[in-house]
Amino acid sequence: MRNLLAAVACVSLVLVPLSAQESADKDMAWRIRREATNHSEVMRTLHMLTDVHGPRLTGSPQIKAASEWAVQQLTAWGLKNAHLEPWDFGHPGWANERFSGFIVAPVKDTLTAEVVA
Repeated sequence: MRNLLAAVACVSLVLVPLSAQESADKDMAWRIRREATNHSEVMRTLHMLTDVHGPRLTGSPQIKAASEWAVQQLTAWGLKNAHLEPWDFGHPGWANERFSGFIVAPVKDTLTAEVVA
């Protein structure tokens, strides 16, 4: 009988803090959901990095502009040490300004195409 009472006491000592923790977890989950619903900047950030700064090839002007925007945005959000690190790509970089394609066999024709990074 004593062993049974000791086992029940141990189980209750374990379960009581778990129920309090579960309540705190639910409270925190609700606060996170409320913050995400009312103050989320995910779509604005996604818009800036995809629509405004577009495809970003390494060394391109778009990646430079997107990087500078990210540093500025992180600083505005309160980060103290947002900065770009120097990095040598080894090339001057590029931008896709022109593309042409041709069919050479079995007939000759010009392809109409658009290059997407």
